[in-house]
Amino acid sequence: MATPQPTPSVVEAFFDQALPRIRKFLLALATLGMVACALLFRWPVTAGFLVGAIVSYVNQVWLERAIDALGERITAAQSRERGGLIVFRALLRYVFIAVGAYVIFNVSLAGLYGFLGGVCLPIVAVACEVAVEIFVMLRRGF
Repeated sequence: MATPQPTPSVVEAFFDQALPRIRKFLLALATLGMVACALLFRWPVTAGFLVGAIVSYVNQVWLERAIDALGERITAAQSRERGGLIVFRALLRYVFIAVGAYVIFNVSLAGLYGFLGGVCLPIVAVACEVAVEIFVMLRRGF
């Protein structure tokens, strides 16, 4: 027996929530990572992981804003966003990460390891989102 096909609006609503789900995964993974670092490593690694997780979350939010601004600039003829400002903000994100890594490296090499782990959280969060989407597509027949 075939499963009923979902309406396009249901599918669209599901995929529209991908970015908020990724942010939630980021927060959950950061919490789990903090607990793991606190239990398995010393405080410099835990502090570095916390800073890396914060940088990752802020970077994710800034990236979403940049994509929205770029999409607005492309689709709206009367966009208020300036192209140069969008590029500047994109570069500022990477400067933000580099400064955080430099400061932590000067304080503690162990903290840098934690920081790098925290900065990699978006990769794991996106992988979790992909797993959710695959599961839902197989389960609901999207």
